[in-house]
Amino acid sequence: MKELSAIDLKLAFEQDIRMALYTLDRYNIEANLALVACDDYDIDKAHLIESVRQSDIIKKVNEHYLAVLFTFVDHIGAGRALEKLVNLYEEFHLKGSLIILKKGETVEEVCDRLLKANHIIHQDPSCKIFNEFEYASAL
Repeated sequence: MKELSAIDLKLAFEQDIRMALYTLDRYNIEANLALVACDDYDIDKAHLIESVRQSDIIKKVNEHYLAVLFTFVDHIGAGRALEKLVNLYEEFHLKGSLIILKKGETVEEVCDRLLKANHIIHQDPSCKIFNEFEYASAL
């Protein structure tokens, strides 16, 4: 597992996370944040980025990670979209972590939970996706 810090996530996604949290608090519109680990593989990240819906926000966090903010979709739809993204390059064994944004949370708390989810997914070599909704007690 390549190292990733909360600072990396904040630099790439702070304003987007802040807006999603505001939208959740104000309008009760759910958002989900995912991290895709590309580790050591020289895959076509541009193709991965182009493969998400236009309403979702995907950004390169660093050379080994992409983050996706799934908007206007519940955790089930976000989980399916993440699964599709991870399976796009199945031969590279990509790993994905998905968390659900919670009302009253801060950007720092979101980043910390996503980093924990990323750590959990890398502990099990056979697991491709960690979905917080399915493993709520793990975080």
